[in-house]
Amino acid sequence: MAAREDCHGRERPDSCRGAHVRPAAAQPGDCAEVVDVGRDRNELFDALQAKQVHVFPDFTGDLYVHVAENETPASPSNTPTPAPTASEGPGFIGSLAQLLGFTGETGPSGDDVYDALPDSMPRGLQILNQGPAENTDRFVVAPATAVELELDDLTSVGEQCSDMAVGMPGNYADSDQGVKGLESYYDCQPKSAPEIVDYDERVDALLNNEVQAAVLPESSPVIDDDDLRVLDDPNNLYRPEKLVAVASEGLTGGAVSAINGITTNVRTGDLAMMTRLVSGDNPEMAPEEAAAFIREQPR
Repeated sequence: MAAREDCHGRERPDSCRGAHVRPAAAQPGDCAEVVDVGRDRNELFDALQAKQVHVFPDFTGDLYVHVAENETPASPSNTPTPAPTASEGPGFIGSLAQLLGFTGETGPSGDDVYDALPDSMPRGLQILNQGPAENTDRFVVAPATAVELELDDLTSVGEQCSDMAVGMPGNYADSDQGVKGLESYYDCQPKSAPEIVDYDERVDALLNNEVQAAVLPESSPVIDDDDLRVLDDPNNLYRPEKLVAVASEGLTGGAVSAINGITTNVRTGDLAMMTRLVSGDNPEMAPEEAAAFIREQPR
């Protein structure tokens, strides 16, 4: 999907949610039609360049890795971006820090990623303002675990890590954000790091103490629903994923200002609420209904 003044974006499942949240945050009188032009980023880029749509929402970290590894920038930098070698981890999950030239014990911030995007975009596309809404992966623990182990942020995990199993998404444990990253950034060597591909199963494993921590997206509704603790990541181990609009260069003036205003008004809680309302075998609402409901909430 995208918007004409249009929406859509991510290769991860959250992109549909973002497409509907953006119109949900719009004010009366704003006009945006959500249209389906595919879910693959290449399809979305093609639709923008063909002027089938004008804008779609995306998340900064995934977007940067995609354009750095797959696209020819319209304005190539004088300093080539280093490419990961075949031995350095499985593709998208592990390569953002290296692509941006971060090789020490800290990774790129959200602003580092956003600032690198404009010069990396293919011809005919532009990046509008990023907003406060995030879908960054986070190291999440149950409240009892946080109290028992005296956990504050990820810098406090090291001494306890050898007693912790950490549930991770698929293709994650061996990536730079997995066991290798925890050890490098936080001196944390977990007892085990089972890859639990299914999100619901990973959540259940955490709630049932089958794992003592789990990597979950920041916009996961379960974090608020079950009062889970998100441990801060001061060294930026996890790839920043902030909501941003990708637009055609032909979009200017009032349209750009309107979209930037909407992006600024979308919060992480809106993404979580959209997920809560439209997910599961028996969703409470259709995406359009959920978007209308979110729009009615006080801001």
